[in-house]
Amino acid sequence: MSHGLQRFLHGEAAIVKYDENGLVAVEKPCGVLSHPNAENDALNALLRCPYAFDEQAYICEGFGKVYLLNRLDAPVSGLILVGLSPKVAESVKIAFESKKVFKQYVALVKGYPRYKNAVWRSRLDKNVVGKSIKMSLGSEFFAETKCFWVESFRLWGVTLSVLNLFPVTGRTHQLRVHCSQHALPIVGDETYGDSKFNAIFKKNCESYRLLLHSEKISLTYALGEKTFTFHAHSAINFIEFLEGFIENNLRSSS
Repeated sequence: MSHGLQRFLHGEAAIVKYDENGLVAVEKPCGVLSHPNAENDALNALLRCPYAFDEQAYICEGFGKVYLLNRLDAPVSGLILVGLSPKVAESVKIAFESKKVFKQYVALVKGYPRYKNAVWRSRLDKNVVGKSIKMSLGSEFFAETKCFWVESFRLWGVTLSVLNLFPVTGRTHQLRVHCSQHALPIVGDETYGDSKFNAIFKKNCESYRLLLHSEKISLTYALGEKTFTFHAHSAINFIEFLEGFIENNLRSSS
């Protein structure tokens, strides 16, 4: 049944993994919406089907309902879970609520972390201006992120670092805000990032995306008296993408 789902997906999205219960991991490209926000966004959504907000599900003609189980900001690429039955959808939602779902992101940031392994905690406020949302440090929503340094290098006279990020909570823009708060803005972040460096990066790399990717997701969930585990991986290598630029930068500075 999951094979039939592919024909409804956005042209650049792909099925990464699925199980016998109808739980599916889909790789969402950067710039694609997890679900449409308005009628004119429908062609740029994860599935090219009408979306029922009350059910949090796409309604795909001749296929059935596809339940959206988690979301990614449009600029973020990587793994999204969908369910092909109401039972598996409800069970996975319970797993999220019970904190039995573990997600790993990879980010390319400007700067070098003060600590190679850290836990970031803060409270955030949500500010809505028109159709845009921007989070800021405040008092409303508690947010927690675990951060692990992977590697760093110099490029155009600037230190860049690769981080693995593990969100403990799931607040809007949480990872982007926490990175910015700790002087580690994510490259390509137009809202919370370093605009001057982003302009340099765009010009030299012809990259117009946010360099944040949801690369791993693991969970356990129950159906009836049985418990199931699910692991999905969506590989991305920001260093590989930049290798040529790094080599040229080192050569020019020698």
